[in-house]
Amino acid sequence: SFDRGLFTNDVIREGILSALPSIPVESLGCMVEKLIQQGVETEEDLQYVREQDIEEFIKPIQCRKLLDTWKHKEPVSISVPPRQMSTCIPLDQSSSLSSSPLSSPPASPLPAKANWPNTFQVNWDKMSPSLNTCIQSGKRPSPADRRQMIRILVDDMRKIEVNPSRAQCLIIARDIARQYPLSFMDTMDDGRTTVGAGYESLLCQIKTRIEHLNRNNTLSRRRASKNANGTKPQRGPADTYGCTQWQPELPPEETEASLENKRQKLMELFSREGSSGIERAEVLKLMEMTYYLQRKMINANPAPSLEDVKQLWPYLFFPRSMCTHFEVLTDVSIVRKIEAFLEEHGRNIMEFFKQNPTNDDVKAVLSSTDCSVTVSNILQVLMAHFKEPLDALIIQTDVRLSLFQSIVQLTVTLPDTPRLIVAGPMTQSNQRWMMSIEKVVLCEGTSFVLGLAVVFSSYYNFNLHYQHDAACTLEFIQRYCIDINPERGTKASREKVQSKKSGKMVQKKPSSVNPHVSTLIKKISDFKWDFV
Repeated sequence: SFDRGLFTNDVIREGILSALPSIPVESLGCMVEKLIQQGVETEEDLQYVREQDIEEFIKPIQCRKLLDTWKHKEPVSISVPPRQMSTCIPLDQSSSLSSSPLSSPPASPLPAKANWPNTFQVNWDKMSPSLNTCIQSGKRPSPADRRQMIRILVDDMRKIEVNPSRAQCLIIARDIARQYPLSFMDTMDDGRTTVGAGYESLLCQIKTRIEHLNRNNTLSRRRASKNANGTKPQRGPADTYGCTQWQPELPPEETEASLENKRQKLMELFSREGSSGIERAEVLKLMEMTYYLQRKMINANPAPSLEDVKQLWPYLFFPRSMCTHFEVLTDVSIVRKIEAFLEEHGRNIMEFFKQNPTNDDVKAVLSSTDCSVTVSNILQVLMAHFKEPLDALIIQTDVRLSLFQSIVQLTVTLPDTPRLIVAGPMTQSNQRWMMSIEKVVLCEGTSFVLGLAVVFSSYYNFNLHYQHDAACTLEFIQRYCIDINPERGTKASREKVQSKKSGKMVQKKPSSVNPHVSTLIKKISDFKWDFV
């Protein structure tokens, strides 16, 4: 069946790439989404786009170049998925390019058209018989067959362009995944839920192979242009990432003044009844009705401190309110999601790591725990797998809960980023915990599942990036456990981090799906078919 939305998306995407093949993937995705919202439906509509419509995504010269291209270009044809045994390279160049041994790029590739990925065709005849058998029968190829396919594919791509951009690789990876979704689409172990756009792991393998072959070729490297500093900070895609009600409209028959009156009523109830008021139906109803006002304050630019938010919205900083706010914001009931995840996938994940301990840290965790299927055990083994320190997300203490808050605030230097602080071992069924952000304890409760739900909710509720030293674990929870799987954007921090290899501060490349996360999800999904 014909998907009009998908067709429009492809038309705009390929119209942009035809003029700006090196545009970053995130900017490309945001621009496509904006143009669709502006009313672009066909290729002819692109000629009516104005510079002010896209200036927030690209530089002025790029804007003019793109708009000039759209005014004078020939219609772009949407690439048709290749037939199963088609020739390898673009049809207009197939007679000029001869096959070469694996991993041997040509000395001087032919000049490439800007939109060559749209006509590129994979030569499935070159692939191994076992890989072709898998894609014909709708099965996933073995890792060895997939690696060989990547080598052949990249060699053929580099006959056209020595260092294809990520945006160009994206088009080819996307077409392969759409042509053979059962064999190449990134999915959860249920085989139905797509991870991100569905082709991130394939894109990552292709781009990694290209960078490996170009490691000594300085002339073919792509240098990203640097943006000028000093501009007013804007709310970025990371704030709205995965949200369905990030900044809603005013409720019907309400004004900001009437909502402020309701907020004042909440303050009166809190001053009179304190924390016990959170169980009152009146408080819950008022919190639901003032959601618009809560988001307006949280989304302000510059963002307020959370202490300031707590002063005006004290009932927001209770476990029940945190989870409810997250559910309205994302349409996800987080506690139920975590509990369902544990029941459906917990045993499979723990068995995967027991049979395939991926590093010494994982072995140490498995030997120090009872390996039971609990959220705390799964969290520990995940952080060990990604080589992320446990205290990047969880701070453990043996202090009694009655003294907990005062001693933590006096003796422990808390970080700015969210932490789940637990009293005693994490194996307790009724785990006592507190949650801190910006060096201040803001919330407390019992049950490790609820604690994890609250600390994860805080990233979305308060527009926070994932801290670098826990980003992989948090994204795995987001995608595999909570089932928030946007195709574009990321909540990973954009700050410079210290390179594990060189020790220098470096800027990490943005990626919609962290490649370490997509690789682990793929391995767990493949493992399930052997384990179940």
